[in-house]
Amino acid sequence: MLKLKSQLKTILLFLLAFFAIEIISFYGFLNPIFLKTVFISSALLFLALSIYKPKFALGLILLELIVGSKGYLLYFPLASGQLLSWRLVIWSLFMIVFIFHFIKQVIKEGKGAPYWKNLINFDFLKPYLFLALTIILGVISAFAYQNNLIDIFLDFNNWLYFLLLIPLLSLRPSRRELSLILVSGALAVAFKTLALLFIFSHQLYIAPIVYEWLRKTLVGEMTMLSGWNRVFIQSQNFVAIAFLFLFAKSRVVLEKDFFKKKYVYLYLLISGLFLGAIIISLSRSFWVGLLVAIISSIFFIIKRKNWVALKRNVLFLIISTTIAILFIFAVIPRGAQDNFDEQISSRVSNKSEAAVSSRWSLLPPLFKEIIKNPITGQGFGATVTYVSSDPRILEQDESGLYTTYAFEWGYFDMWLKIGIIGVLAYLFLLFKLLFLAGKTALKNNDYFYEGMVLALLFLAATHFFTPYLNHPLGIGFIIISSCLIFKNKVY
Repeated sequence: MLKLKSQLKTILLFLLAFFAIEIISFYGFLNPIFLKTVFISSALLFLALSIYKPKFALGLILLELIVGSKGYLLYFPLASGQLLSWRLVIWSLFMIVFIFHFIKQVIKEGKGAPYWKNLINFDFLKPYLFLALTIILGVISAFAYQNNLIDIFLDFNNWLYFLLLIPLLSLRPSRRELSLILVSGALAVAFKTLALLFIFSHQLYIAPIVYEWLRKTLVGEMTMLSGWNRVFIQSQNFVAIAFLFLFAKSRVVLEKDFFKKKYVYLYLLISGLFLGAIIISLSRSFWVGLLVAIISSIFFIIKRKNWVALKRNVLFLIISTTIAILFIFAVIPRGAQDNFDEQISSRVSNKSEAAVSSRWSLLPPLFKEIIKNPITGQGFGATVTYVSSDPRILEQDESGLYTTYAFEWGYFDMWLKIGIIGVLAYLFLLFKLLFLAGKTALKNNDYFYEGMVLALLFLAATHFFTPYLNHPLGIGFIIISSCLIFKNKVY
């Protein structure tokens, strides 16, 4: 019980810190001078943390990844009109400091250096090196195809997040520490989702300025759909991941007479909150990913022949869904409640919606470009021109013609940039992670690794329709999972 209270206290402190950052971000949006001052001072503070408290700095990077979506919660406006993201700055500062410490340690201790030994003995080193080679080939191909330099940088930039794997292996944050980071960050995103739904569904006077702030910081998308406000935040994928870990844990928590234990009520409330945020996102990609992951959990039940676990999983889903709906109905006005079931069914069945139509119209021209070099790809920054139904694009060009290097079809995006060899390299890494995580879950009867398998399957399924595996939001979880599965028990 004391351990639980300590964890709750830590989570509460994290949530208060997140709230403060959101306030600073919003005020900074209104006051550019304040924003620049905070950006520079916080970057300098983070540099000091990277030097003297690298493990703490690493934790902050992971927390920012979860709550910051695309990394522009704090930003610095450049003269060119571009925005410098806080994520890019703190990642760069941390990696520079870490590489310096890494080289210094290797020079001093040679092959016996702990950082070096952890890297060389890493179980997944070969799959990662294979993937790294295809990524490097993608950069070479980009220049060979003379792709736009800015597009190359913006496209390739995401893949650099894989380098965070090395400090993760070296600094060794514990499973408990990483779990606290995930739960705290997911709670912050879930609360933010509900808060935004409240602001926009009640049409508060601050709604227009909040909308502009969301657009500027690239936190997510806020749209009105048939009287219902959709709140989609890119980092809600971590909310879904946290929910799947709680789902896997339900076979342990919802044991006989579980209702007599107070912490179970908190566990179910948090689960309902997470599921509510995913419902509010109205993201079909998330829903498909969750469905694939939850159905896949039957594999563990069959292998263990534990049919009681199935009953507990089903009970967990019923209770969390009920709580999720109660959370949503508590936030939205009564008039909007009538549109709830209509909007959910519309998102499932509507194939003529602009986003869906645009996604399907992208496929033929995208595949046409892919087959020009299906083996090694056309490199990062490769573009495709297609006819979009997106109202924002139609406002700029009545024809709807749109040229971009970023595509909704995740695996086809990778195929175009790094070829089929790159896709296979990534899938091989994913398969090995899934296999070893599943093996560990069954061998140790550990719900944590079962949750990891479900979370990886969620990302793999979601990536079909919304790119995550080639973005820090997906890459971050991949590298964390790799370290936690490491059989030599670095963790």
